[in-house]
Amino acid sequence: MKNTELKGYMIILVVLFSLFMVYQLISHQIFYHHLKTDSIAAWGEITVKLIEQNPENEAEIMKVLSSNSSDSSEYQEKGREIFRQYGLYEDLETKLFPLLNNHISSFNQTILWGMICFGLILFLANYIQYKIIFNKIKQLTSTAKKIIDGDYSVTINENKEGEIAKLAVSFRSMKGIIKKNMQDLLGEKEFLGKMLQDISHQLKTPLSTISIYNEMLLNEDLPRQQQVQLLQNNEIQISRMNVLIQNLLKVAKIDAKAISFDKEPLNLVNTINGVLNRLENKIKERDLSIDWCGTKEAVVIHDKLWMQEALMNLLKNAIEHSKPGDKITIHVNDTPIYTELIIQDFGEGIAAEDLPHIFNRFYKASTSKKHDSTGIGLALTKAIIEAHQALIKVESVKNAYTKFIITFIKF
Repeated sequence: MKNTELKGYMIILVVLFSLFMVYQLISHQIFYHHLKTDSIAAWGEITVKLIEQNPENEAEIMKVLSSNSSDSSEYQEKGREIFRQYGLYEDLETKLFPLLNNHISSFNQTILWGMICFGLILFLANYIQYKIIFNKIKQLTSTAKKIIDGDYSVTINENKEGEIAKLAVSFRSMKGIIKKNMQDLLGEKEFLGKMLQDISHQLKTPLSTISIYNEMLLNEDLPRQQQVQLLQNNEIQISRMNVLIQNLLKVAKIDAKAISFDKEPLNLVNTINGVLNRLENKIKERDLSIDWCGTKEAVVIHDKLWMQEALMNLLKNAIEHSKPGDKITIHVNDTPIYTELIIQDFGEGIAAEDLPHIFNRFYKASTSKKHDSTGIGLALTKAIIEAHQALIKVESVKNAYTKFIITFIKF
């Protein structure tokens, strides 16, 4: 029986029933002992009187009393006839037999009081048992109300086995889940507020610029060449806002797990080559060279399109921060445990104080020369990499090199 509460209740019932049976047995034994004692005393008195009157019949009288007489049946019938003459029959009420009636009445009272006491003990045991159970339920109910009200400091102590203990464990789990969910909601609320503030700040500058250019365009005396220049500047600002908004939406979808990555075993080198093909013109413009190292085939489970989105940001940064004529090294190291991808340029580098914040959203290094940067690209890259259960870190020395290391774990 797995239900501990029911098991305990059944044990109590069995113990009480056993005690009642023992009480009944003892009562019967006392009743029989008293009946036997009084019967011997009564028959002894009759025997003495008969023997005093007829001493010669002492042996016969004792035979009859001990049921050893050969003709006891005949004497028993004659005895019944004599009793009937005095109105004594077998079907008479026991109250007409004083000796027997006293014993039966005393025995009945003993049994009645025993049943009353047993009933009271059983009622008391039930009351205590149910009081304990309902007190525990009341405690759980009160605790649940406090948890709903936001008080997570309450404790639920129930160390015994049984259904109540299982319920207490469920409540503890529920408290942990609700607490975590509320903390996550508060964190998301705080993050959303901060994100909206950052977005507002990021959009304020291009919107202000577009507004100023539009006011200048409304001037009819403005030469056509200047109008075209202002329109081109507006186009650049609009493009910048579009990139910012698109990247923000991508990051938000990844954070909300609203994107289903189509992961499959693919050669990571081919994925990188696809990105390099799209950046070929930028590479030629800056007269850069790509230096491949390591294996040419490394199978990694990933979503090709999203991984290319992440690598595109890293390689664009490497191109934009390299000096004309420099090289960019790409190293792929494949082992049975992990696959490591290293993208390194030898350009501007990153200051030591900026390194801890490089993956933060909207963060721009104080020495950055990219005035049109939104500071969202590396945050998006990190979100995509981590969504593939991979790790990304950066090493850099100012005016020497910048190295991004991505590690894909295979187990």
